[in-house]
Amino acid sequence: MIFLIPLRDLKLFTSSDLDQLTEADIVATLRAEHPTLFTAARVSVTDGMVSIEFTEPAAQVRSEAARLLEKGSQRCRQGEYQKAVGILERVIELDPSSVPAYRNLGMALMELRQTERARQYLVEAALLDPTDAWPYVVLGNALVRTPGKRDAAAGLLGKAHELDPNDPWAMNSLAGIEIERGHLDAAKVWFEKALAVKPDFANAHYGLASALASQGQFDAARTRLDRLFADGEIQDVRSAAVFNAARELWREIAQQQANTHREASLAGVRDYLATVSAKSGFPVKEEWADFPENFAAQTQMAWKKGRDHHLIRLRKGYPDPAWHHILAHEATHIALESEARAVGCNRWFVTTAETRSAALKSMEPDIRKIGRQQAHPDQLAELMVQLHNGATAFVFNCAADMVIEARLYRELPVLADAQMISLDQLAREAVTVTSHQDIRKLTPERIRTVNDTLNATMALFLRDLSKGALDYVGAYKAFNCLPKAERLYAAYRDAAAQGNAPGQEYELIDEFAAQLNVRGWYVWQPDSGATGAQTISADAAQASVVPSKTINSPAAMMYLVAALDRLDGRSEDTIRQIATEAALKGASGLDLNSTEKIHVLSAFGSERLSGLELLCLMHASFQKINPGSDVGVDFSEIWPAAQTMHAARKR
Repeated sequence: MIFLIPLRDLKLFTSSDLDQLTEADIVATLRAEHPTLFTAARVSVTDGMVSIEFTEPAAQVRSEAARLLEKGSQRCRQGEYQKAVGILERVIELDPSSVPAYRNLGMALMELRQTERARQYLVEAALLDPTDAWPYVVLGNALVRTPGKRDAAAGLLGKAHELDPNDPWAMNSLAGIEIERGHLDAAKVWFEKALAVKPDFANAHYGLASALASQGQFDAARTRLDRLFADGEIQDVRSAAVFNAARELWREIAQQQANTHREASLAGVRDYLATVSAKSGFPVKEEWADFPENFAAQTQMAWKKGRDHHLIRLRKGYPDPAWHHILAHEATHIALESEARAVGCNRWFVTTAETRSAALKSMEPDIRKIGRQQAHPDQLAELMVQLHNGATAFVFNCAADMVIEARLYRELPVLADAQMISLDQLAREAVTVTSHQDIRKLTPERIRTVNDTLNATMALFLRDLSKGALDYVGAYKAFNCLPKAERLYAAYRDAAAQGNAPGQEYELIDEFAAQLNVRGWYVWQPDSGATGAQTISADAAQASVVPSKTINSPAAMMYLVAALDRLDGRSEDTIRQIATEAALKGASGLDLNSTEKIHVLSAFGSERLSGLELLCLMHASFQKINPGSDVGVDFSEIWPAAQTMHAARKR
């Protein structure tokens, strides 16, 4: 096999002045600079052309080299670059003329930041195939990141574009050069040329969006990102990284736009609340409350509380302007019930002792299995009730929330950016809780399945609502719930296509429950106009009967478990000292919404605690030395579960 290389092309890759060398010296220089390539071949120089001749490998060797080449290339696509290197080096040993092996090996080494070794193999790939633009692109991209090498990078990328004027990668990289030079308009031209050749080119979509955002053209940048999420496809780890960067840029733009338009979005929400007040016949009031982290709001409807107004209570410290969305969301719960009441079809979602008992009875084998791992089986029943109540409320809220969010997106476009950053935060929290192994171990499989499926359904909905920008669907693949979630989401889409009749969400809730086989977990209570003290409603499904100083968040539960872990093995006197010191620090007030760790206790050295962590430690300490002590906040809903989880960890 013979390769012919124009001598002029070698000048791009050698430090020697080839024009001053004899043909014999040129051959010696090439062998010295590229021993892997030229030592295994016969090399000669004639009339400005370098001839490289390799001995054809035996058929068996050629077959093995081809097999390993495919294996090494697959490792590269999967991002397993270290494994790919060894495989591709073996390919070159078997077949020194394998251009793809040199190219892929150079790329893998470049990803591993072994720039000099990578350069060697990429140069050799370019020497063997002077018509291939790809090695020039990779080499040029590497030099872009090297101080003082921008012009050299431009030369290599220009060569790549010369070799293949329709290579989108070369054009994308030339755009990157222009960005480095600060020439954003020129960069945009190159990105647009690349997209003209390859409309689904994720890198160019992202690059163009980034350039537009840098110029303050946020709407145009958002439109470009929407095209990326709609047309682009994740093919390997490198394209996955581009999508991740694009989604982060989308979030940054959404946050910037939400901040810019915060006054307009708040005014829009205020007008929306006025409309809800007029239609429901009761004014909507709001107040800030000391809710724990991961608890956004609580809504008290006038007809359920026997009041002359609705009350929406928002967690102090909820991010601004994301709380505009939470306020509008809660108001929409009121609007939906009001509209259903107006036509006589409103009803209330209720969990009774009978429905709860029947549901838990069906899970007895799993509950007994969990119970055998617990030190306090008497507390197991309380934990199971809490888990069941939460899952049942989620059946209601998942369906209702999708109806609400779609309505807000349609009717309050001024709120869209605040809505997206708020939903993004909630989606992240859902993934964290769903993935928490301690919680999963203590949750019956039936309840896990319900929660996993509903969370995945919400992820599918959010992905579509954000046009692909906020995509958490992949986080639920490990739980084998996506096929069920897709069926639930299809049911939602079918319902949405039929319009927005009052009370429509109730039918959707029943459909979700039927597909999840949990229709017996709740009953519907007719709305007779009486105070609904036993009902579960909206996002505040259970919180509506919880005092304002009740804390029952997943974060608090885990802090209580951590507190019990910290107290293990300590004497009663030490625990009393910890409780006293914590109480003294708490006497001046604790910010339960801040995640900043600013509190220090002498028993734990320099370790810093947040306000909520300190409060949980105070509660656990007092319960150790004086069970039943009151620290001013009610942990009764989660304290038994925390004790159970702590006992399980010890085992």
